[in-house]
Formats: sequence, C-alpha cells, structure tokens
Amino acid sequence: MQQRVPIAGSVPGGNPGRGNAETRALRSALAAARVESARLAARLEAAERQLMAGRALVSARRAAGEEDAVLGEALEDLWSLTTELEEANSQLARETAERRAELAAVDSALRESEDRVRLAHRYAGAGAWEWDVQSGTMTCSAEYRDLLGLDPDACGTKEDWLQSILPEDRASAERAALRLLDEPGTPEFEVEYRARHPGKGILWLAGRGRLQRDAAGRPWRLTGLSIDITARKRAEIALRDANENLRREVEKEVAAREAAQAGVTQTLKLEALGRLTGGVAHDFNNLLAVVSAGISLLARTEDPARRERLTSSIASAAQRGADLTRRLLTFARRQALRPEPIALGPWLADLGGMLSRSLQADIAVEIATPEDVWPVHADPSELELALTNLALNARDAMPRGGTLRISAGNTTLDGTEEPDGLQGDFLRLEVSDTGTGMAPEVLARAFEPFFTTKPGSGSGLGLAHAYGFARQSGGGARVRSREGQGTCVTLLLPRAAEEASAPAQAEPAAEERPLRVLVVEDEEAVAGLVLDMMRHLGHAPIRAASPALALEMLERGLEPDLVFTDVLMPGGMDGLDLAARLKALRPGLPVLLTSGYGGAPARVAAAGLPLLRKPYTLGALREALAAAADVRKPG
Repeated sequence: MQQRVPIAGSVPGGNPGRGNAETRALRSALAAARVESARLAARLEAAERQLMAGRALVSARRAAGEEDAVLGEALEDLWSLTTELEEANSQLARETAERRAELAAVDSALRESEDRVRLAHRYAGAGAWEWDVQSGTMTCSAEYRDLLGLDPDACGTKEDWLQSILPEDRASAERAALRLLDEPGTPEFEVEYRARHPGKGILWLAGRGRLQRDAAGRPWRLTGLSIDITARKRAEIALRDANENLRREVEKEVAAREAAQAGVTQTLKLEALGRLTGGVAHDFNNLLAVVSAGISLLARTEDPARRERLTSSIASAAQRGADLTRRLLTFARRQALRPEPIALGPWLADLGGMLSRSLQADIAVEIATPEDVWPVHADPSELELALTNLALNARDAMPRGGTLRISAGNTTLDGTEEPDGLQGDFLRLEVSDTGTGMAPEVLARAFEPFFTTKPGSGSGLGLAHAYGFARQSGGGARVRSREGQGTCVTLLLPRAAEEASAPAQAEPAAEERPLRVLVVEDEEAVAGLVLDMMRHLGHAPIRAASPALALEMLERGLEPDLVFTDVLMPGGMDGLDLAARLKALRPGLPVLLTSGYGGAPARVAAAGLPLLRKPYTLGALREALAAAADVRKPG
C-alpha cells in the first residue's frame, strides 16, 4: 500500500496568505508529481496482473502435455510477452521509485519554504491574512493571531479585523480598505494603525497588501501582511520628543542670550546717549556763552562799530546753534525732508565748482558722473549739506593737499549685499580723499555723533549727519578707510521713479503786500517775537494759543490771508491736524508750517505744505510768507 503524502492545506501552521513565487512553484510541482505517481502505479498493477495470468496459462499447458506446434508457438509468444512485461515492470518500478523520490524532495522543499516563511514572519513581527471580498470572510495565519494575541477563531470577518483596531484609528483604516475597492487603478493596500494586545498593550501595525480581481474586474481577494512597527514608532516619538525638548532648550538659551545682548545694547545706548548729551551741552554752552556775553556787552556800549561786531557774533552763534540742531535732527531722522528727483550730472557739476572755490588751493576736486546715471530721489538742500560736510572732513584729512573725488553710479541691490538689507535701484555716491585715513578703532566709531579726533575744531556731526540723512532718505551710508591711504564715504540713495525736471527759472519777486496772518503758537516768548517780526515786515498778525482756539476764531468770522502754525503743540490737535481741518473748512486758505523739531517728518512730508524751519531770520520769514501767500494767486 502506497504512503500518502499530505496535501498543501494540511501542512501544520499553513499560511493562507502565501503568495510568493517559490511556494507556488513547489505546490505546482508537488501536484504534478502526485498525478504521475498515480498513473505509474496503475500501469504497474495492470502489468503485474497480466504477467501472473500468462505464467499460470503456460504452466497449465505444459502440465497437460499439449506440445503441438501451434500451441508451442503461442506459448513461446506468451513467454516472450511475459519477459517483456517483466522488463517493463522493472522499468516501471524504477520510474515509480524515482517519482516517489522526487515527490519526497518536493514535499521537503515545500515544508522548508513554509518553515522559512513562518520564521521570517516571526522575526519580522509579521502575520499573514487573506480577505475574501465576495464572502466577507478573513483567514489569518497563526503568526497573525500570535502577533495580536487573538484566539484561534477570533479572525473571521472584516468586522472582526476592524474591532481589533483602536477606535481612534478605526475610521482611517476602513477608509483605506474602501478606497482600495472603489479605485480600480489602485491595487496596493497600505495603512498604519494601532491595536491593543492583551499582554503587550498598544501596538503599532503597518498593513500591506495587494488586491486581486476576477476576470470581470470585480474585487476578489485581498492578501497581505500586518507588520509590528511599534519599536520604530516609539523611536520616532522619542526622537520627536527629544527634538521638542531640544527646541525648548534652544529657545531658552536664545532668550537668555537675547536678554544678555539687550542688556549690553542698553548699556551701549546709555553710553552713546551720555556722549550725545555731553556733546550737545558742550556746544550749546559755548554758543550760549557767546550770546549771553554779547547781549551784556551790547547793553553797555554805545560804539556803533562795537555794537555791530557784537550783533554779528550773536547772529553767528545763533546760526551755529541752528546748524547744530539741524544736524542732530537729521542724525535722529526727525528732520522733515522734501525729496524730489535730482539730475545728478549738472547738480554735481555745480557743487564741484562751489567746492573748488571754497576749499584750499592745493586740493583738486574731481567729479565723475556717467551719462547714464539715474536721477536720485532726495532733498536737494540736505544732500548738499551732507556732501559739503563730507568734503570739509576730507579737507581736514589732507592738510598738505590732495585730491577730493565725488563719483556717482547706478547699482541694484538684492537685499544680501548690504547690512541694512536694501533692495532695489540705488545711486551710489562716493566721496573719497587721499588723506591720512583712519585707524581701525576710529573707523568703528566714525558715524557716532560728537565723536571727533580734532579737539578744538568741528562738532563731530559731519559723518553722523550724512549717515542720518541717507537712512532717513531710504538708503544707507558706509565708510572704509586705512591709515595713510585715505577715506571713502559711500551714500546709497534711492533712484527717483520719474526723471528730474529742468530747474525752474527764477521769477521776479512779487510786490509785497500787507497780510492778515493768523499765528498759531503755544509758546509765549516765541509768539511775541514772531508777532514783532511780522509787524516789522508790515503785516497784521493775530495770535491763537492753540489749534482749537484758531478754529473758534475762524468760526466767529475771522478772515485771514494766511495761517502760520507751529507743528508740535500740546493737546489733542497739532498743527498738521489743524491744516487738515482747514483744508476741509477753508480750501483756499494758505497754510505755512514752522517747526524746530520736526517730530513727525513723515506726516510733514505727506502734508505737502511749505515748512519754515526754526530758528529763522527776518529775511527767511519774509520770503516764506510771500511764497505761501502767492500760492492762492490764479495761474
């Protein structure tokens, strides 16, 4: 009796989800070997039966003594056939033995393949499963049940699989399965979810599978693996927590460093403020000494020549004080600028001619301006003052003469070339000299106000003014220098959006006429002087101590020719607010602003009104009033 070989499905621990090529090839070979073995066994039994029957017939004939020739020939043929059958039987026996050996080898290979799969699943923390889509049933391998700690009959349907997933991940896992069924072009199944093991707690699993469809394209079977990825997920969570802790530590460290840096910066600011206030106090004390001493002497002398000298000294001190204040405001970016397009070619040529006449004879002035240089958007008077200050600094650095060069060029910045992150089109104005240059420690403080290496001369505001002007204009300032090799100061100023217009021809001064001026000034002393100056010029001033009072006077019927108002005043309304109200109430009424501080430079510039900077002379007041009153003339 033949030994029965177990069929594939009866292999212990059989995996319903096997789909690898090796296992399938072994199963196919095993089935073919079984068929061939059965066929050979049937042939062998038939040959054995024929052989036994022939031998029995020959023996019976010989015992009966039948020796006739015909019978002899038949017996010979039968004996020959019997021999052939014996040989065939031997051959068949050998083939049967070979087939059985092949069958045993295939069966052994199949068992080894199944053992390798089970071993791989065990060490990979994986379990196989198969979902019959048509019937809705699921079959799980022993490894899958061990992976989740399930009972042998726990994995029966798709609903059983969903119940094994934590409620938080159940919906996403079901969506992944339904999407696989609804989208024909997506045969691969991938999902990560959490499940609870009775002994190990919560596990992270990664489901991977492939959907097979029948000939009609309908979903048939989904075969796949579930892999334990708990260790990887825990490592990711630990890494994320470590990164978060590191981020918090870095933030704490950065905050501590920023606090320390802020303390250092505050200390430096206080030191700079101390130097600034000390410099201002020193310079203004000198100017006030000239003014106070000059006034005392002026009251005690009757000599006209001496009175003229004293008056000139007092006026010079006042002008120096005004210049000092103007430079400080520019450095602090509190000066109200009036930028406009400037054609640098002719403008720098005129400035170069003025500097050639002003500087000492042994200093050569060179102006280099390309023909294609862009127009610059800047305040002409402040730009002239900045370049003049730089030229005077260069002159002081060349006591034995040299060359002063002012050049202009176009440049486009992308935000990475300059420390201030400037972007766009700019004009690069460079003022260079061949003088003594600066030491590194001096260069580091070049833009500080009241820092000077020339005791007894200069205020230390030349470079500071140029820096403040460039920054307030929307650009920047740079300086480079080496001892014995001269200095180069670079101003970066924005390009004008439109071309510069030709300078307007000066018109003949209009004939002055008496004006009724509403003066809005809160300071009593200043208001008294302004009223006296206007009366001296032949005008009829009327004072209002606040913008609110000025509006009240206008509502009562006052009809002034012009409103002359300070910009900064206490209360809820300043001069700019008053100008805005007057624009709505009296559209044709001219307004002239005045300020010594310019605390709102952007608002002053946006107002588009004429501005007379304090302090001002009688002549400057006359020109400003005439220009402002002339605005409402037709034409």
